Amino acid sequence: MTGTMLPLTEIEDKVFSSGAMGQGFAIDPANGLVLAPCNAEVMMVFPTKHAIGLKTQRGEEVLVHLGMDTVELNGEAFTMLVKQGDLVTAGDPMVRMDLDAIRKAGKSTVSPVVVTSGQNVKLLASGNVEATTPAAVILSSTNI
Repeated sequence: MTGTMLPLTEIEDKVFSSGAMGQGFAIDPANGLVLAPCNAEVMMVFPTKHAIGLKTQRGEEVLVHLGMDTVELNGEAFTMLVKQGDLVTAGDPMVRMDLDAIRKAGKSTVSPVVVTSGQNVKLLASGNVEATTPAAVILSSTNI
């Protein structure tokens, strides 16, 4: 995603900011096009379209969560471009978010990208980033 990259510790949702879901980062998107953050298989598209679960060939599991509390929108602000079982390459379009609709509903568009399988994450960028900017790398060890 193009936008402002934030460490998870700076977002309001305690489930993500506490690290309970795993390490990663968040993006406050400048536009609504969400691109795949890595080469992976789409393991799950939540029925409410607010999140996508990915799994890399090395077995890392990555959750792309679209906004905060957007589960309550029941998919209304999202157009899915992928489905379960699809293979994506880093940079492939996965979903379009209607940022205006999300904001009008009183929800935050800040979107966490979290490695939920326990690996450590090293951030490579901060501040304003383009969708194709390498933002982070998943370290092969867990819980170092």
